[in-house]
Amino acid sequence: MSMNSLEGRLHQERTVTISSDAMPRLLGQPALRFLSLRGEEHLGKLYTYEVLLRTPDDFHVPLSSSANLDLKAMIGTEMTVSIQLDGIGTGAERGVGAGGREISGLVVKAGFLRTEGRYNVYRIVLRPWLWLATLTNDYKIFQDKTVVEIIDTVLSDYPYPVDKRLDIDKYTVQGESERNEPRAFQVQYGETDFDFIQRLMEEWGIYWFFEHSDSKHRLVLCDHIGAHRRSSSAAYHEIAHHPEGGKTDIEYLNYFSTDESLRPGRVVIDDFDFTRPRAQLVTSNHQPRETNWGEGELFEWPGDYTDSKHGDLISRVRMEERRAPGTRAFGKGNVRGVACGQTFTLTKHKHDDANREYIVIEAALMMTEIADETGSGYHYECNNELIVQPTSEVFRMPRETPKPTTSGPQSAIVVGPPGHEVWTDEFGRVKVRFMWDRYARNDATDSCWVRVSQAWAGVNFGGIYIPRIGQEVIVGFMNGDPDRPLILGSLYNTVTPPPWDLPGDATKSGFKSKSIKGGRENYNGIRFEDKPGVEEFHMQAERDMNRLTKSSESHTVGVNFSIGVGLAHNRAVGGMFSSIVGGAASYAVGGAESTIVGGASALNVGGAYAIAVGGPMSTSVGGAYALTVGGALSIVCGAAAINMTADGTIKLVGTKIKVVGSDEVVIQGSPLQLNPGREDGAGGGGGGAIPPIPVPLFFRSITVPILPPLPPPPALPPAPSSEPPPPSSEPPPSSEPPPPSSEPPPPSSEPPPPSSEPPPPSSEPPPPSSEPPPPSSEPPPPSSEPPPPSSEPPPPSSEPPPPSSEPPPPSSEPPPPSSEPPPPSSEPPPPSSEPPPPSSEPPPPSSEPPPPSSEPPPPSSEPPPPSSEPPPPSSEPPPPSSEPPPPSSEPPPPSSEPPPPSSEPPPPSSEPPPPSSEPPPPSSEPPPPSSEPPPPSSEPPPPSSEPPPPSSEPPPPSSEPPPPSSEPPPPSSEPPPPSSEPPPPSSEPPPPSSEPPPPSSEPPPPSSEPPPPSSEPPPPSSEPPPPSSEPPPPSSEPPPPSSEPPPPSEEPPPSEF
Repeated sequence: MSMNSLEGRLHQERTVTISSDAMPRLLGQPALRFLSLRGEEHLGKLYTYEVLLRTPDDFHVPLSSSANLDLKAMIGTEMTVSIQLDGIGTGAERGVGAGGREISGLVVKAGFLRTEGRYNVYRIVLRPWLWLATLTNDYKIFQDKTVVEIIDTVLSDYPYPVDKRLDIDKYTVQGESERNEPRAFQVQYGETDFDFIQRLMEEWGIYWFFEHSDSKHRLVLCDHIGAHRRSSSAAYHEIAHHPEGGKTDIEYLNYFSTDESLRPGRVVIDDFDFTRPRAQLVTSNHQPRETNWGEGELFEWPGDYTDSKHGDLISRVRMEERRAPGTRAFGKGNVRGVACGQTFTLTKHKHDDANREYIVIEAALMMTEIADETGSGYHYECNNELIVQPTSEVFRMPRETPKPTTSGPQSAIVVGPPGHEVWTDEFGRVKVRFMWDRYARNDATDSCWVRVSQAWAGVNFGGIYIPRIGQEVIVGFMNGDPDRPLILGSLYNTVTPPPWDLPGDATKSGFKSKSIKGGRENYNGIRFEDKPGVEEFHMQAERDMNRLTKSSESHTVGVNFSIGVGLAHNRAVGGMFSSIVGGAASYAVGGAESTIVGGASALNVGGAYAIAVGGPMSTSVGGAYALTVGGALSIVCGAAAINMTADGTIKLVGTKIKVVGSDEVVIQGSPLQLNPGREDGAGGGGGGAIPPIPVPLFFRSITVPILPPLPPPPALPPAPSSEPPPPSSEPPPSSEPPPPSSEPPPPSSEPPPPSSEPPPPSSEPPPPSSEPPPPSSEPPPPSSEPPPPSSEPPPPSSEPPPPSSEPPPPSSEPPPPSSEPPPPSSEPPPPSSEPPPPSSEPPPPSSEPPPPSSEPPPPSSEPPPPSSEPPPPSSEPPPPSSEPPPPSSEPPPPSSEPPPPSSEPPPPSSEPPPPSSEPPPPSSEPPPPSSEPPPPSSEPPPPSSEPPPPSSEPPPPSSEPPPPSSEPPPPSSEPPPPSSEPPPPSSEPPPPSSEPPPPSSEPPPPSSEPPPPSSEPPPPSSEPPPPSSEPPPPSSEPPPPSSEPPPPSEEPPPSEF
C-alpha cells in the first residue's frame, strides 16, 4: 500500500518515544530519538516497520561517538514505538482521544544511515516475533494431532505470547469439532515453521494478527469476526468521513470508497478414502452473492480429507475465502489510533451503504517529525491508509502459501516395535523411517501406516508381500503430496543383501522368503537358473507344502523322475489308477506291506517271476484257485519233492510217502507197476522189480474204502473264477476199444455239475472226470419253473447242470423201497463176478462218512449196482484238497448227448462252458449203469450246438446267473496226484456203459481248487448215449476240489469189487 501525505499538521504538542532494553546510551541518556516511522500491517501477514532514529543534538556529545553505536546489541531485541494520544475530548473529531498506541517488534535490522548537521541518523527495521519462524525450516512428521495442536507444537519453540480466539463450537457437526479431528499424518516437508503453520491455517480457515500493548506484541489466532475488538481509545470507535481539505485540526478519513465485485457462488470438493472405497465424499457449499452470474462453481480435487464432515468444513472455508473479497473499501486519513485487526464504524459518508461497521484488514501508517526542536516541543506529520471489510462478511485468508511437493520417489527403512520382524495391519500397511526424519526413534512411532503397492490386487485375490522390518523400500507420494506416502518396492543394500551371491549368480532369479527368526537357508522359494547347460527350476518349502488341483493335472518328465520321502507316503485315488513302466521297475519295502484289492486283481509277467520270502508264507483263497505252469514244476521241501513236467510226468520223491484218504483212495492207470527197477536198471527195494501187471478192464478202477474222517470244518464258499478251463491238449487214448456189453458204461469224460451247496458224498464214487468245468464267479439265477420230468435218466453232459439252491438234507436211515434212491447198506457188499442190475434211482447219501482205515479194503470182483438217478446234493461243501490240480488246456465241448469213449480226444467246444457258483466235486464211486444199454458207436459223436432235451428231474433253481469265464485254464500234461480226501459225489450220475472202464495207470491228483463251473446248466438228455466201440480214455484232468469234507455216513460205501 502506498502512503499519501495529507499535509495535515497538528499544532498540539505530540510525543513519540522509543524504548528498548538494548537501547544504547550516551551520557546516561538514550542515544537515539524518534525521527520518523513508516510501515503497514495485514491480517495474516507479517508486518514491517521502518523507524529512523537520530542521535541527540547536543554539544556535549561528539559526532564521532554518536556515529559508532553498538548496533549488534540491538539486533533481535524488542523495540517499542509509543505514540501518545493525549488531547481534548473523547472523540477523534473533537480532538485526540486520551491514551496511546504502541507499535512493537523485534529489531531485525539496524544500521548507520547518514549525518545531518549536528546529529547522526540510524535506520531500524521492526518485524513481529513470528518472523523468526521464517528463519527455520525442517522435515518433521506430526501424527494423530489436530491442526491447532500442530500449530501449538510449532510455536512452542518461540517464547512469545499467543492469544487463541478460535470459535471451535461454531464449526461442529453432531457435537464434534471438525477442526479438532486429529490428522493421522501431517508432514512439514522442508518448509519454514512459518510457511508450514501458515499453510495449515489458510487451509483450515484460521487467520491471525498482532495486538501491541505493554511494550509487547501478542499473536492473536482467530477464525471469526467476534474475535476482533475496537481501539483501546474510545476516540476511534467511530471515525467520520470528510472531504479532503475540509478539516485540519482533527483526525478523520478524507477518502473512503467501497467496491463490489463478481465472485463464484459454489465450491465442490471431493476425495477418496481407501478404507471406504465406495463412499461418496463429495461435498459442496453454496453462497452466491446477489449479483448477476453469481452461480459460478469451483471444483477441487483432492480435498485432503477422508471424512465427509471434514469435507463440509473445508468446502465452507473455501466458499468463504472466495466470497469475502466481493465487498471491500479503501480509506485514507490522518487517523493514527486505528490499527490492523480493530473494528470501527464509519459515519457521515454520503453513500448510505458505506456508513457501517468495518474490520481493518490492512493498515499503513507514516509519521514524520516536521519542525525543529523549539521550546514548545516537536511537530509531526501523520498519514494513514486503510483497507476494510464489512463485519457482516467472514474474513478468510486466501491460500497463498503453496504446499510443497516431492520431486520423485525416496528410500525409507521399514520399522516396527522391538522383538518383531514383521509389523503390519489389516491392510498390509507398514511403518517406515524416512531418511530425512531426524526426530525418528526407529520404532513404530516414526511414521503413519504406509500402504504397500502390490503387483496384483483384487477382491480376495492377487499377490502380496509384506516388507520386513529393516528392509529398505522405495516410497512414492500420491500426487506428489508428502502427506500421502506409498511404498513402491524394495531395495537391497549391504545390510539387506540379495538372496544369491552376485555377480557370480547373475543367471539366477526367483523369489525367496525367509523364516521368522531363521537363517539364510530357512526359506520358502522358487529359483530359476538360466545358465546354459545347467538350467534349473528349483522349489523349496521350509516345512509343509500343500497343493490343490481342482481338475486334471499332468506331469511330463523328459528323462528321470525321483521322489524321496523321509517318513510316510500316502496316496489316495478315487477312481482308476494306472502305472506303466517301459523298462525295469524296482520296489523295496523295508517294513510290512499290505495290499487290499476290492475287486479283481491280475498280474501279467512277460518274463521270469521270482518271490523270495524270508519267513513263513501263507496263501488263503476264498474261492477257486488255478495254477498253470507252461514248463516244469517243482515243489521241494527238504528231502521231499514233487516234480512235474509238461509231458505229463509227475514224480514224487521222499524218504517216506504216505497217502491218506478220509473217504477213499482211487488209483487208475494201466499198466500198474509196483516197485519197478530204478532208472539205472536195477531192481526196486524189497526183492526186485515186479513186472507190469495187466489189469482187466473191470479192475482198472480201484476203490479203497477208508475210515470216516473227523467232523468237517465250517463251509467256506469258493471264489468264482473268471476264466473257463480250456480243453485238454493231449488226452491219452485207450489201447483197444471194448466191445459193447451189458457191463456198466465207462466214466464220463466230464465231471458232474456243481451245486450252490456242496452235496454229501455218495455211497458209490463216480469215476473221475477228465476235464473239470470252470468255476463261476456268480451262482446261476433261480429257475422260475422246473422243466418237465423225463422217463430216462439224463446222460452226462459236457456242461454241468446248475447247482441246487437248497439240497435235501441227508437221512440217517434208509427209506423204504420206492422210486426214491435205496438206502445204503451198513456192510460193504460181497464181491461178485457179475455186476448187479442197475437201479432206477441212486441211493441217498449217508449221514456219516466211513471211518478211515490204515489199509484199503480189497477190491471187489464186481462193481456195485449203478443207480439211474443221481444222489441228492449234500448240505455242506466238501473240504478243500491239499494240492491244486492242473487245469485242462481246452474247455469241454457242449453236447446234447455224452460222447462215447474213443481213442481220439473229443473236439474242443466253440464256446466255453458256463461257470457255476460252486465247483463240482468228483464222485467217489463209478456211475451207475443205465437201465438200457446204449448202442455201440465206432466214432465219437460230434459236438452238438443244440441244447440237450430236458431231464427227468427238474433242475434246482439257482440264485444268480453265473457269467461265463473269460479265459480257459492252461492244459495239464499229466494227471495230478491223488487227493488226500475223497471228492464228494456228483449231483447227477452219467449213464452206465456196457463194460467198466479200464483202470488208469496213475491215480488222479488231488485238487485244492474247484474247477471253474459252466456258465449255464445243460438240460438232461431223454435218451442214453449209445455205447462206444472203443474204451474211454483215461482221465487227464483231476477231480474238482471240494471246500469241505462230506458229511459222515452211517455205513461205509460198498466196494467196487
